[in-house]
Formats: sequence, structure tokens, C-alpha cells
Amino acid sequence: MKLLVSQYSKIKKVVHSQPWSAPFLGALFLDSFGSGLTMPFLVLFFLKTSGLSLEQVGQMLSISALAGLLAIPVCGVIVDRLGAKPAALASFWLRGIGTLGYLIFHNIWGLTIAATIVVWGQRAWPVVNQTIISQLVSSENRTMWFGSSRSLRNLGNSLGMLIGTGIIAIFNTPFAYGTLIFIDAFSFLIAAVLIAKIPLRNQSIIKKEPISKKVWAIRFSYDSNLMRFLVAVAPMTFMYVVLVFAMPAFIKEISPDLSWISGLLFTVNSLSVIVLQVPLLFFTHRLNDLQKIIVGSVVLGLSYIIFLGSTFLASAHLNFFVPLLFVGILLFSCGEQLFYPASATIVGEIGPAEKRGKSISSYQLLYGISNAIGPFIVGYLLTRNISFCWLFFVVLAFVGVFLQCMLLPNIIEQSRSRESTIL
Repeated sequence: MKLLVSQYSKIKKVVHSQPWSAPFLGALFLDSFGSGLTMPFLVLFFLKTSGLSLEQVGQMLSISALAGLLAIPVCGVIVDRLGAKPAALASFWLRGIGTLGYLIFHNIWGLTIAATIVVWGQRAWPVVNQTIISQLVSSENRTMWFGSSRSLRNLGNSLGMLIGTGIIAIFNTPFAYGTLIFIDAFSFLIAAVLIAKIPLRNQSIIKKEPISKKVWAIRFSYDSNLMRFLVAVAPMTFMYVVLVFAMPAFIKEISPDLSWISGLLFTVNSLSVIVLQVPLLFFTHRLNDLQKIIVGSVVLGLSYIIFLGSTFLASAHLNFFVPLLFVGILLFSCGEQLFYPASATIVGEIGPAEKRGKSISSYQLLYGISNAIGPFIVGYLLTRNISFCWLFFVVLAFVGVFLQCMLLPNIIEQSRSRESTIL
């Protein structure tokens, strides 16, 4: 316990020593709080206020998700050419304005445009967030900052979900849903004001060069180390499809009466990040980032195996099925908390500083692609056999661990030596 308290004290000291930390963490909290207010109820809002059918709402969200993929590489270019602050401001302004569009439009095309604008801002923010931390935090403290920022994000999400649930449980009217949407939009606009106070350079961080075929060839080619890193972590980027699609669809297939459990599992995941993120980083502080990635992937694989096992208990042993889901989601949360901060740290160091935006945006693009195609794959597998979707995730975890062990060790050594030489 004393060691854990000392770790929290170290984090507090590091945070307080950075003058930019208060507005940055404030923006992070507002971002997650506003998202938490509407995340569980966005589909219900569309159904209650727009007159769209459930199928139309699904089409609208799918189109916006696919269109949102374009924002990730564009954001990387903006970060590298103009700096992180313009990209951060654009992310919050897009989400604020797009969310207000939900209150203005009531037809499928107007709402699709608004949702696409929101998704552009959403997809851009992880790139900007990682870039800001990589730019302002020393390498030895980055993993801690990535982990702590995720804990703060999940705290905001959890508070937003609890407040939103209370409002909907009491009122459950179109006006109540609209109120949540308005507060969400307002939180993004306030976060933009806070981000403007962070001392980040607005100018380009790439030196201007004469345009030639050689220069364009370099710009449109990817570093081999970055490509190997992306291949190694790609299978694990499907993990968020488990939360947002696979788990709710799986539980509904088992028993429609248990659909509420998926929301509870989502909340447990968010709360576990708050409670366990920093202790996990402390108890694994002797592991390097590569080892944390591999251990995290193994733990995620174990959670998928437990979910797979639960499919065989669902029909005959429902009393064991539900507890097994909670064991699985706790393991999933631990694996996620080990994998993501470590991988985010490595991708910020894998290339030269002037190309950091491109590296991070390429990494985030993997999540965007996974989130776009994952529901189609999982939906297809669920219609064939409910166990097939979990077999899919187990295979992904096995392949991911194998690729990480084969491809990552030399990459990490080279990136760390490059940064040490620069410093």
C-alpha cells in the first residue's frame, strides 16, 4: 500500500510540475463527461426525436463511421504541418457543432452529415491527445501520462453515464434526451477554450523543402519500422469492437431479457480503468513497453476464451453465465490497460519527431478500420453460431502475440536509441 501511495504521489508531483496540465486535464474530463452523457442514449435519442427507424439509424451511423476514417490521416498531416493545437481545436469545434446539428436536423441526410462531422472530431482527438502528451512529456513519464489520462477519461465517462441514466430514468422524454445532447455539445466547446490555453506551437514543425518527385516519394512512403509495428498490433485493435458491438449483440442473442447487462459491463469496464490503471502500471513497472504489450494481449486473449466458454453455459447454466461475463470483462479491462498505454508510448517514439503525427494517426487509423469492419464480421459470425465471434477474437489475440514477439523487439530498441541520441 505504501508503494502504491508513493506512485500516486509521484503522479501528482509530475502533474503539478507542468503548468499546462490543468487546462489539458480539464479538457480531457469535459470531453469524456459529455461523451458519457450521450454514449448509452444516442441511438434512443435519434429514435425518439427524428422519426427514423432503427434500420435507418444503423445506416446513418455506419456511413458516418466509414466517412470518419478520412479524418485520421488528415489529422496527422495537420499535426505535422501546423502543430497539435489547431488540430485539437478543430476536433472539439467539429464535435461541438456536429452535436448541435443533432438538435437542428430531423431527417436522415441532415443527421448523417451532423454525425459525420462529429465522427471526424472523434477520430482526430486520439491522434491529437497522443501527440500533445508525446510533445510535452518526457519519455520516462509518457506511459504514466497515457495511463492516467485514460483513467480520467473513464472517470468522466462513468460520471456522465450515471447522470445521464438518472435523467432518463426520471423523465424519459424527448426534451430530456435533447438536454443531454445540448450539454454534450457545450462541454466540447468549453474544452476547446481550455485547449487554447495550452502552450503548444501553432506553426509547422516540418521544414519547408523544394517540391520534387523525390520529396513526394518520401512523404508518401512509410517507415519500415512503423509498418512492422502496425502489423504487429493490428489484430489487437479489434478489442473495442467487443465493447461497442460484440458484447451487446452476443447477450441479446443469448437472451433479450438480459440486454441491460451489456450496459452494466460497459460501466464496469470504465470504472475498472479508474481503479486499476495506475496500480497496474505500478505493479508492472519492471516490464518494458514491449512486455506490457505482449502481456496485455495475452490477458485480452484469456478474456476472449472466457467469453467463448460462457457460450456453452448460456442455455443450461444461466446462473454461471452472467458471473463469467463479469470475470471476462475484468480480464478484458486489465489487458486493455496494459496494451494501450504501452503501445501509445511506442508509436510516439517509433519515428522522428517531425513525423510523429503521421505515426500516431496511422496507429489510430487501425482502430478506425477495426471499428468500421468489425461489426460486419462479428454480425455475420453471430448469425452462423454465437461461439464463432469469440473464436474470431481468440484467433486474433494468438496471431497478435505471435506478431509482436517476432516484429517488435528490434523496432523498440532502435526507436529508444534514436531518442537518446537526439536528447
